[in-house]
Amino acid sequence: MGLKVRIYYEDTDSGGIVYHSNYIKFCERARSEIVFASGIEFNDSRHFVVTKLEAHYLKPAVLGDILDIQTKLIKVGGVSLTLAQDIYKVANIKGECERELIFRAKVVVGFISDRKLSRLEPEFARVFGQLNEHQN
Repeated sequence: MGLKVRIYYEDTDSGGIVYHSNYIKFCERARSEIVFASGIEFNDSRHFVVTKLEAHYLKPAVLGDILDIQTKLIKVGGVSLTLAQDIYKVANIKGECERELIFRAKVVVGFISDRKLSRLEPEFARVFGQLNEHQN
């Protein structure tokens, strides 16, 4: 599942380049949208927290760019999910859509229920397990 975002002035640093922490925010939004789109109740007593993050900044994004955040499931654990999240810069060149990989992350999220790390509920494993089937 992909999430598209446009880069606005507020996303950039004084040099007009997307500030490094915003890539992490874009990945968080993409993970949240997966849950929201599934219809699963997602609230303060039932959610995910990042327990580990590995990020690779490959190329910068700038004001006006359109980014596509793609999320894939790597592994389902007892209390966690390991996800690959790639951010592509999308351009329409002469009527052709071109995508360039600019950021790559490996994210481990732990499932929280009633404010403690808990066994991953089957419906969350199912929703994230379907990600790899629906890649565009």
